[in-house]
Amino acid sequence: MFDYVIVGAGFSGAVVASEMARTGRKKVLLVDRRPHVAGNAYDHYDKEGVMVHKYGPHIFHTNSKDVFGYLSRFTEWRDYEHRVLASVDGKLVPIPINLDTVNLLYGLSLEAQEMEGFLESIAEKRVKIVNSEDVIVNRVGRYLYERMFRNYTRKQWGLDPS
Repeated sequence: MFDYVIVGAGFSGAVVASEMARTGRKKVLLVDRRPHVAGNAYDHYDKEGVMVHKYGPHIFHTNSKDVFGYLSRFTEWRDYEHRVLASVDGKLVPIPINLDTVNLLYGLSLEAQEMEGFLESIAEKRVKIVNSEDVIVNRVGRYLYERMFRNYTRKQWGLDPS
């Protein structure tokens, strides 16, 4: 009866199902355990007309004009600039980590092209990657891991990265 069954109506499932049906002219059944599409990015208006983000706020990032153009067929955008500061060792620094974060925490004035080399110089190379701690320490070193990643991961997900 169907050429394909797609499980999950979040962004990926909905896009794949739509494109297969539209461009491949395939019969697609899209199923989800939830009674709506859009996964965790689902919004709806309550009876008072207030938009509710059922699963919390969502922010979409891309610098791809193609992706932005494609998605703009399905949604309206609200401009938003994400500016969050974390208190680390008595300093307020931007998160997610960026060049300003590194410069403030290390007392440096690196230029963008110097960032990769600096991160390589502080990274603790791991021969075997077995968990998230290894991934992060291997990339940005112990100091940033301990101050920026470890406790956030524990708070957000209830798990230690190790």
